[in-house]
Amino acid sequence: MTPSIPFATPDHWSNLLWALSAPDIAPEFPLPWLPPQRRERLHQFFSAPDICSRLRPELELELQNLKSRRLGIYFEQLWAFAFSHHPDYTLLARNLPIRRGEKTLGELDFVVRHLPDDTVEHWEVAVKFYLQVADYWVGPGLRDRLDIKLAHMQDHQLPMIQQPESRSQLHRAGLIPERQWAVMPGRLFASLDETNPSPRYWWTTARSFQRQFADRQWQWLQLPKQTWLAPCSGTNPLAPQPEEHLTQATAYYPRCVAGLQGATEVSRGFMVPIDWLAQARQHILLG
Repeated sequence: MTPSIPFATPDHWSNLLWALSAPDIAPEFPLPWLPPQRRERLHQFFSAPDICSRLRPELELELQNLKSRRLGIYFEQLWAFAFSHHPDYTLLARNLPIRRGEKTLGELDFVVRHLPDDTVEHWEVAVKFYLQVADYWVGPGLRDRLDIKLAHMQDHQLPMIQQPESRSQLHRAGLIPERQWAVMPGRLFASLDETNPSPRYWWTTARSFQRQFADRQWQWLQLPKQTWLAPCSGTNPLAPQPEEHLTQATAYYPRCVAGLQGATEVSRGFMVPIDWLAQARQHILLG
């Protein structure tokens, strides 16, 4: 039986820096990805020691009071904080609903003003983690797939501002976006098996995990969702949790874990239930 593995707790400031700088998960897909120089300017500002010491307590307080447990909401909150404090931006709207009568057609994640060129921008942001199943990338909870998410952003989320209802509503609010950007960092986890024995990011069953990593003298941490972003380090505090054997827990749903060598994360993956692959294949067949 896999022994109990302690839980890491999130480093919110490291997660902010990761959110601003991590590469997009599918940069070859034709979306208006945020240019690298814009990412670098955001990351550089918040990396400054004086900015960190001044703003870190405020960010931690905001996120401690965040009621939602959804990772997407947490990720959006990091970006909202960045837009609210970076000197290049003014946050004009967040999760702006677009309605046709009483029906909501969708929401715009962010509308911001980019002050260096005085331009209103529409941003769609997401953070995604997918496990490889043949030629597909499937979310650990089986409710999401990379190709479907990219198509939805391309065909629905970004074109939303071109809808007559959107243009009318934005015009009345004085918010006419002149540019759009997409941001979608994350990680892709390959299957861990005999043909692919040591990927940096992997998924496998608990039994295979024991077999593959039995000889590694690493410290292992379980990762709650808010610790899925930035790499873990020896400074990540451990959360007190009741005794829980990972093999038993993984029988019901996937668990994310990270292996540390010294203070550095060297491996990360998902342990999944024994029937996860069969369920994933069924979801792919059903589209």
